[in-house]
Amino acid sequence: MNTTIKAAAFSVAAYSIGFATPAIAIELGMPIACVIGETCMVQNYVDADPGAGARDFECGPLAYDSHQGTDFRLRNRAEIAKGYDALATAPGQIVSVINDQPDHGFMGAADNPLGCGNAVMINHGAGWVSQYCHLAQGSSTVRVGQTVQRGTPLGKIGSSGGTDFPHLHYAIRRFNAVVNPYTGVSPTGCEAPAATPLWSASTGLSYTASALFGFGVTGVFPSLEVVKQDHALLTAPRGETAPVYLWLHLLGVRAGDSARFMVFGPDGRPFASELFDITEDETIYLANIGVTPQDMRMDRWPAGEYSARVAYYANGKEALRETVTFSLPK
Repeated sequence: MNTTIKAAAFSVAAYSIGFATPAIAIELGMPIACVIGETCMVQNYVDADPGAGARDFECGPLAYDSHQGTDFRLRNRAEIAKGYDALATAPGQIVSVINDQPDHGFMGAADNPLGCGNAVMINHGAGWVSQYCHLAQGSSTVRVGQTVQRGTPLGKIGSSGGTDFPHLHYAIRRFNAVVNPYTGVSPTGCEAPAATPLWSASTGLSYTASALFGFGVTGVFPSLEVVKQDHALLTAPRGETAPVYLWLHLLGVRAGDSARFMVFGPDGRPFASELFDITEDETIYLANIGVTPQDMRMDRWPAGEYSARVAYYANGKEALRETVTFSLPK
């Protein structure tokens, strides 16, 4: 079965998008204490399209209409318990702190009247203001009027405000105009000229067209809700006749891309193979297949070590290959 979804988030912005203006006199550190590509990744960039519709600044699908910040997301909801800090990206003074909004557990996010949830705002001077949204209730460690430095912890990533996935919504503005920290200018189209990125070189932050949330083999049907909640729930397959599921969770796919699943028996020969052709740009892509002993024309799984492989193709070239091994029966 092939399942694809689009993820959305809602954030209340304090200022409106402005015209393209080169950014000056600020250098930004990491806004979240995580490792990009390992414990977190960017799901949505600033919407580069000033009209209807949405595109990220590289003309990709990682944005939604009127999105005015950058969403640094955790792999799944269970990761919140690890306590990832939001960090001040530059020196400044705290001008706003919201700390009493409930963590709604990603229920009713679209109806939340305070979309940013628990949040901190910092004035960096020279017109620069940064904003940090969706912090955990009661986790903010700063107060209005406090001076902070780059890297000062501001609070923990939570589920407050209008969000349906765990992330930090980070926004930077100058004189009330949103500035994309990856281009150094306000959004005027995904093919518009860029200035100099605001990120410090030490952050290593750059555009990533796609990222792997997870791939594996499980005996539990990998529904969207299970995958979003906790990958640890996708336990190893067990039993002589139970089905085996392969699942793939990707960020950022485009029309024309494809994914190939294959499963190999103890003798090394493939007994299941399926190709998924991607027909439209998607922010989030989830696919899975299920196989049974009957796919090997047997009544039960032969004992031994099996392997499963996924290959992802972008622009006609293999962009990702992952392989896992597992033993049956258990």
